[in-house]
Amino acid sequence: MSARRWPRVAGKAVAGVAVTALAALLTVLGYGFVRGGLDGLNEVSAVAARGTSVDGVVLAKDEVTEPQGSRSKRIEVRFTTPEGTSYQFWEGGDADVGDAIRVHYLPERPETASTHAVTGNRVGYGMLALVGLALMILMPLVVVTRAVDALRRTCRRRALQGGEEEPPLEQS
Repeated sequence: MSARRWPRVAGKAVAGVAVTALAALLTVLGYGFVRGGLDGLNEVSAVAARGTSVDGVVLAKDEVTEPQGSRSKRIEVRFTTPEGTSYQFWEGGDADVGDAIRVHYLPERPETASTHAVTGNRVGYGMLALVGLALMILMPLVVVTRAVDALRRTCRRRALQGGEEEPPLEQS
């Protein structure tokens, strides 16, 4: 191999490693999305199947700045279980202080209460799982596709050069 081709080959190798590392990272992230989505779907299904709903009251309202610079509204909600235990939590939402609001929770885990509708939560967790699954499937395909394309280009180039370099690999 000539000295002029080394920088080009090294550049392609670095790009290949970078693409592979990025694909691996996104695949792992996709796995996390799938797990989070499925866990959320399980919890939402449990709330729908054996959950309890009670009325809560909005105690406070706050507007926070997100890391991306956008602003979101949060509310603090208090509810009391039929056994008489009171719980408070913050959640994204827009209601006025003093408003009554429906709270959904599992009787054995009231600290995971939510004011969001079960259907909306199912859609959100389902989308999270689907995005994760897409990342897990598409990222390895990107790496494999790039590798196959590079192999095809190399074989074509060698065939056009008249086979001066190594002979093509035999297929078994």
